[in-house]
Amino acid sequence: MTSVFIKALLETGWHLVITCSAALVAVYLPLHLVFNLSGSEIIAWEAFFTLLFGADLIYQQASLRRFKEETLPHFRPVSNKYRGYWLAVDLLAAIPFSWIGASPFWPALRCLKLLRVAQTMHQWRQRVLKFSDLYKLVFFAFWLLLLSHWLACGWLVLAAERIPGDPLTRYLSAFHWVIETLTSVGFGEIVPVTNPQRLYSIFIMLAGVGVYGYVIGNVAGILAKRDPAKTQYFNNLEQLSAFVRYREIPPALQKKIRDYYAYIWKKRLGFDETTFLSGLPRGLASEASLHLKRGILDKIPLFKNVDSDFVEELALNLKPDVYTPGEFVFKEGRPARRMYLVIKGLLEVVKNDGTVINVLRDGDFFGEIALFTDQPRTAGVRAVTYCDLYVLDKDVFLYLLEQFPEIRTHMEEIARQRLERDEGLLP
Repeated sequence: MTSVFIKALLETGWHLVITCSAALVAVYLPLHLVFNLSGSEIIAWEAFFTLLFGADLIYQQASLRRFKEETLPHFRPVSNKYRGYWLAVDLLAAIPFSWIGASPFWPALRCLKLLRVAQTMHQWRQRVLKFSDLYKLVFFAFWLLLLSHWLACGWLVLAAERIPGDPLTRYLSAFHWVIETLTSVGFGEIVPVTNPQRLYSIFIMLAGVGVYGYVIGNVAGILAKRDPAKTQYFNNLEQLSAFVRYREIPPALQKKIRDYYAYIWKKRLGFDETTFLSGLPRGLASEASLHLKRGILDKIPLFKNVDSDFVEELALNLKPDVYTPGEFVFKEGRPARRMYLVIKGLLEVVKNDGTVINVLRDGDFFGEIALFTDQPRTAGVRAVTYCDLYVLDKDVFLYLLEQFPEIRTHMEEIARQRLERDEGLLP
């Protein structure tokens, strides 16, 4: 596990270095074309980027070869055309065109490395799902600033005679003009007077409209998806409000329903895990279910030291359920159809005359004895607080025991001992 983590860390570090280097190239090359930069530092940077992108070319080809070897022979997710495309991108970015006397515009081909940056950013968003929306905003800011830099360099070329000062002042003036034009917060400091300048200004203003639309749409989407439980909560309240307009519901019952919705929201249970698991293949669903329910299953003596396959099947078939204060999970004398595991909450075991004979808390389980004996419930169970439970249907429970007969004997013995210990009072 440690070697895998170190490998992933080194891979991420390498991609980060290439991303930063590609960004520096994308910033430096337009400035070089506009201001005709020269000097020993420029030559040193050219050599550095050549060596770095050359090393990345070798790294990318080695990674592709390793990926092909690790996948099944019949699985070819990367076509020859696609591989050739990325090879061309990496190769053109690694060639030192400025050293071979090429046109001043040929070195700009190194900006193709930004395609690798876009690919890396996409992979990062997929891997870090928890912060995917934050990454999306950060990456958008990166591309917007880079685009603004390119536009500012273009404006310097078109309106050079109208922007006085030293190179830094001229660049900052052009960058300021681009930002205020893109964001439509101001216009007029440098008025376009030639047709190319006017066309360039029109393009920037239209781009600004697109930027506005993208930002507003994505921010609204991020805010809507940031807390899906909260969104579900307000949807539930709207449905309740619409329902009471047409059907008479007592105020006390309305309050109970509102309190239930609030509890579901605060506990982030607005989306049933069953719905999430149902969209996964059985193997992944089993693994995810076991992870979600391992904590509660480990606390239950009934399921200790049993076959791991049985625990996986059990976890896959446990369904979440919620009970409100004062609500009966079941009453005395009712047929036994389920067993229950307490995730969180407090419940009372009560007789029909109101006598409380036991209290159930987090990690407790109940209802399994009646499934073994096939008898009605010997007592009722009532929620004292809001209770989160896992429920296992009788048919599934008995089916699992048929598949694992050695576990059935073990669990019947434990249930018999509990029944004798509690003198038949527990359900």
